Amino acid sequence: MSSTRFSHIDSLRAIAALLVIWMHTSEQFVLIATPSIQDRLHDFAALIDVGRIGVVIFFAVSGFVIPSSLRGERRESCREFLIKRLFRLYPVYWFSIPFGLITFWYIWGKDISLSSILWNLTMLQEAMGHPSVQGQYWTLQTELAFYVLCVVLFVQGVLRSPTVLIGLIFAFSTFTLLPLLVAFVGHPLPYTPDPVLTMLSLHLSIMFWGALFRMWYDGQALPVLAKLSVFGFVGLWAMFAGVAVTYYMVKVDPDIKVIHFFIPYAIGIVTFLALATVCKLNWAWLAWLGAISYSLYLFHPVVMYSMVWVIQNCHIEWLQHWYTGAYMAVALLGTIGMSALTYKYIELPAIRMGNALARRSRTPVQIVPQAGVLK
Repeated sequence: MSSTRFSHIDSLRAIAALLVIWMHTSEQFVLIATPSIQDRLHDFAALIDVGRIGVVIFFAVSGFVIPSSLRGERRESCREFLIKRLFRLYPVYWFSIPFGLITFWYIWGKDISLSSILWNLTMLQEAMGHPSVQGQYWTLQTELAFYVLCVVLFVQGVLRSPTVLIGLIFAFSTFTLLPLLVAFVGHPLPYTPDPVLTMLSLHLSIMFWGALFRMWYDGQALPVLAKLSVFGFVGLWAMFAGVAVTYYMVKVDPDIKVIHFFIPYAIGIVTFLALATVCKLNWAWLAWLGAISYSLYLFHPVVMYSMVWVIQNCHIEWLQHWYTGAYMAVALLGTIGMSALTYKYIELPAIRMGNALARRSRTPVQIVPQAGVLK
């Protein structure tokens, strides 16, 4: 593990990926497994939406890491940043697309147009009205939006301004939460915000909170308002979660969607804060899983849907009548094995190539000899 990485942050990535895998595999395998107490693995995951908790942790980690990689001369830093991000995200993502086409579409007899497939190559498919080849791709579009905003703010010289970050956190949070809160007290807004933009705004608020948290984490001198915002954001979501639980328990006709919205976001934010500060996990195996977490995220549906298809269609006797947890464990092990290979042979070479191209793109420093120095 490179000494330039935070091993406990890699561990957070691993936990996030494992939570997403838990959610998705339990949803699928509980439908075909022999009923048992292990079905509670799905019931609990569905109750608090552990997959959403994982996504929240992923977004907070991006906020913690990404803005700090933009430093130095603006044009050169932006060029290096974009090259490195391109080679970090796209090669293994492109590699996952044909696997997703086979395991999510073709073997199940579902159709997807060529234009949708081509749009998937950009990561912008859903913004252009096309379905994703794999459902979890939607988070990558949010990542791209965050990268663009970081570059714009960096060029303007305000990416590390606590005041600007506080303003963005407040603006994005308000855009999402204000309509919900006023509707909750019986005064809905006269218009309904677009759900896609609403969720994008919410996730951007978490990412920029992660960026502000990083400034506090690094020991930078921050105004009192910035420090209050770092921990006030966590407290606010904890309060929302408490209100949601109370509302669900005392209401005559409770709506589980209230729990599913507030609880996972609160747990995700609190978990990130705790594991980034007071409960740092520096286990080597967990940090290694964090290093390959992008592949884990991309390829777990490939393994999962392949298993489901084989179990349902191949009628292999020894694969029948397992319990939910057994299917989940095998899918996890298969995902780790596949991800270790894609990380070694796809991700790492692409990352090294991106780093090499970024270094090559730097403007060479010209040394002008002074008169009388060379004779």
